Amino acid sequence: MMKKIVLIDAYAQIYRSFYAVRGLTNPRGEMVNALYGVGRLLLNLERSLPSSYGAVVFDKGKPARRVELCPEYKAQRPPMPDDLRGQLPAIREWLAAFGWPILEQDGAEADDIIAAVAGVREGLPVAILTHDKDIAQLVSPEVELLQSVKGDAWESVGPAEVEAKFGVPVACLGDYLCLLGDSSDNIRGVDGVGPKTAAKLLQDYGSIDGILAHLDDISNERLRGKLQAAGDLLARNRELVRLDAALPDGWTGLDGIRRRTPDWVRIKTLAEAEGFKSMLTSISEKQQKGQQLSLF
Repeated sequence: MMKKIVLIDAYAQIYRSFYAVRGLTNPRGEMVNALYGVGRLLLNLERSLPSSYGAVVFDKGKPARRVELCPEYKAQRPPMPDDLRGQLPAIREWLAAFGWPILEQDGAEADDIIAAVAGVREGLPVAILTHDKDIAQLVSPEVELLQSVKGDAWESVGPAEVEAKFGVPVACLGDYLCLLGDSSDNIRGVDGVGPKTAAKLLQDYGSIDGILAHLDDISNERLRGKLQAAGDLLARNRELVRLDAALPDGWTGLDGIRRRTPDWVRIKTLAEAEGFKSMLTSISEKQQKGQQLSLF
């Protein structure tokens, strides 16, 4: 087990699994595509990224602060599909069987809780499983994003990779997101400012404050006018993209997210009940290994 904290953005992985595999049902005719994807992910983590500490972090309702600032925040998102909602209790049961603590808080988003835990890491490195660009604001030499690649491998996203992708260093990423907005969250950006323009402005002036302080230096009159008119919008967006580092109620320190040993007997029973035959060989191998270790 590595002395590392692994944090999983729950719904990012669950939705990804739901849409990656279509039409998968269990012997009872119930949809289990998301459950299957999450199960495969958990097995992969046991093989390739065992960790002493970790948690699966769930969104739980819209954050009041962001909705007050922007009433249309995420309002355009469709409700969770019924076929996915019906799989959530089973997904939570699998998480428990694999020994993963769950973190959630009413009115909090996973991004914010992840930021809070990363802020009290007690010197341990942190790996975050997500594709959410907002969380990239947390990246540092000690905090990385992990994204799955072929097989059991993981691609690490650190400060250099963030800068290569967005064209700005991590320290400027929040301002970059403010300029662009985010259509997936229903956050409007500055009209006429795309990724290349946002990156160039921040490369030249360092921050939104620097841009607004040097508007007279911007030769493009149309762009200068749009930035000048966007002061209130940018101030609002800065608050919307800011991560709230508030720990969930009942936080007991890192001991509260210490990984438990997977219950391989329970996991095998769950896999058999869902008809996940392709997983059973790996599960049986893990179960036998655990039994051998318990003899010493």
